[in-house]
Formats: sequence, C-alpha cells, structure tokens
Amino acid sequence: MGIETIHYADILVDTASHQTMQSGKAVMLTDTEYRLLLYLLRHQGVVCRRDDIIEGVWGERFLYDTGTLDVHLSSLRHKLGWTKEGPVKAVRGVGLILPHEAPASGIVKIDAFLRELLMCHEDALRTKDIHCYLQLTPFVYEILVDEAILRQIFSAVFSLFLRHAPEGARWEIASQLTIREYTLTLTSTGSCPDYAEMQTARQQAAFLGIPIRMGNRHTTEGDIMGVELSIPMDNTES
Repeated sequence: MGIETIHYADILVDTASHQTMQSGKAVMLTDTEYRLLLYLLRHQGVVCRRDDIIEGVWGERFLYDTGTLDVHLSSLRHKLGWTKEGPVKAVRGVGLILPHEAPASGIVKIDAFLRELLMCHEDALRTKDIHCYLQLTPFVYEILVDEAILRQIFSAVFSLFLRHAPEGARWEIASQLTIREYTLTLTSTGSCPDYAEMQTARQQAAFLGIPIRMGNRHTTEGDIMGVELSIPMDNTES
C-alpha cells in the first residue's frame, strides 16, 4: 500500500514517518506493535482470523506459538489505554475485530487545549507584546473534534494573525456553548490580511474538516480581524 494517514478515534497513524499519535501526543510503539495496529486499522469492521493477522504482521514464514499475538496485543492495548472490552474485541473461535464504532474524531477538552495552544505561541506573543484575553465557558466540556486538526487550524490562524498584528495588539478568545455546538471566536486588532490570504486560510481549514468564518472590518479604533469556529458537542458532559 502507498503512503497514507489513518485516523481512528483519537489516534492518527502516519505511514510515511511510521509515527503514531494519540490526542496529539506521540505514542512509542515497537515495530511489531506498529505493524499490528496498522493491520487492525486497515481491516476495520472485518473479523480477522488469528492466522491471517500473524501472517500479515510477522510474515508467512514466521514460526509462532498461539500466545505471541496475545502478548503483543496486550502491550498495544496498554500503550493506547485500550481494554479487553474494546475497541479491539475477540470473536470466539474466529479471531479479532476492530469495529467501525469509534467516532470519526477524537474528544478534546477545549479550555485545556486552548491554554496549551497559547503557551505554544508564548514566545511569539511576548516578542510583539501581544495581550491575549480568554473568555471561556467556566466548565470543561467535551467536543467531537480531532485535536490534531483543530491544532492545525488554530496554528494557521495564529500564524496569520501574528504576521499582521502590530506591537501591543490585543487578542480576545471567547466561547459560547449551546446544546449542539461550541462556538469559538477569536478577534485581534491589527492590519488585516488581503482577501486572497484570507480565502486561502478558509479553504485550508475547510479542507481539514472544520468550516470556519473569517473576516475583517475597519473601525475608528483600527482594523479588526476575526475567526469563528462552530464545533459539534458530544451528547454527554465530561
């Protein structure tokens, strides 16, 4: 198979770099654990015979005992925080299955995520004396969004704002919660990017799976840039 990126729940596997990420953090897997995970991800929703898994992971000439697969699966579960109850399930007398039941995106705790993101840009913000004001919902809620994708979008937006923000700019990040979605709004004073630059950022964000609204306006106090993301909520509170 060619180079691909595979998403499953909060897991992202990049086959080009052989890197496995979970909730935006690297997971250190052995080569065998990585190949086992990759096999299961590529056979989602299929009941895989144990012999087929072993042949696919170790090769048809591998001499094994019946416990080899269980040992490596147990180690993989431990590193990913999975249990025997799921998501990988045993089908008695047949093999294993990784069902399509996992959500297409992981769960991110939004306030902790934003604070961490601001810390990642702390040096750049301090250099330009940019002041950020967080006005977040006072509780930690869970949202159905891939953290890696959200991080890409916000990093792109922050980079756009940093290029145009003057010394001593003021940024405000506000959130509003409804039953179905969590809306984030980020505004900043500063010179506004041109239309083409704004459209490029919007298209990149839409391509990554989260349509966003971006714009700018001129006021007596100066130019203001803004971006708004509406993120779907989970059905349960954390």
